[in-house]
Amino acid sequence: MHFVKSIRLAIIAIAAASSAHAQSLPGGFVYLRDVDPSIVQDIRYATSSNFVGRPLAGYGAGECVVKREVGLRLRAVQQDLAAQQLSLKMFDCYRPARASLDMVRWSQNGHETAADRRYNPRIPKTELFRLGYIASHSQHSTGAALDLTLVDLKADNSAKIDPSKAYADCTAPVAERLPEGSVDMGTGYDCTDAMGHTAAPSITRDQRAWRKRLVAAMAKQGFVNYSKEWWHFSLPGAGGAAYDFPIQPRRN
Repeated sequence: MHFVKSIRLAIIAIAAASSAHAQSLPGGFVYLRDVDPSIVQDIRYATSSNFVGRPLAGYGAGECVVKREVGLRLRAVQQDLAAQQLSLKMFDCYRPARASLDMVRWSQNGHETAADRRYNPRIPKTELFRLGYIASHSQHSTGAALDLTLVDLKADNSAKIDPSKAYADCTAPVAERLPEGSVDMGTGYDCTDAMGHTAAPSITRDQRAWRKRLVAAMAKQGFVNYSKEWWHFSLPGAGGAAYDFPIQPRRN
């Protein structure tokens, strides 16, 4: 999710491959797993563990797809982090334009559920666009924007999401909210709250230190953070037209 001041939207329709074969990507795009398989992936919009509560349109597989230059720079970030026994963890990468439109429909459906409130505990969902938490035209659709966090490889990251459990909202202490198998950044991923702002003053010193560490690691390779989302980064100049091809399973 990212508010984009101005972006030329030229949605390029790519025919889906047959169900028997994986999607061949448009020129310039790669599966991140082919560039660096050591980067952890947890593509939330391909699951029900997201603010919409179901897989979004176009997410046929939980695979991180990016522009090639973006992938190469992520690999460089990962190499630096490996020396510190840390890893990147991807929550979202390329996002089909149809998924952003799916978010629009969700925001306008007139329902607020308990699952919705986990991610936006204080802001009505109809206000998320106006406040810059969701964009109908997202940089993610260009392949140059990412949602990610850090994993401490020395820690126990085995906790899994239990769909039957009533977790606290994304601003709650880490032990009470949805497990993400990552360091404690002060909020969960996709938390549409002031605590999710990168420089939020209401988080602890350790949480602030982790955020600064992530921003610094990404900035070293030219990535820029979005101030309202500690997890969102983009690579200036690597974007361009927005795409709408579906994400399909990677060919082994």
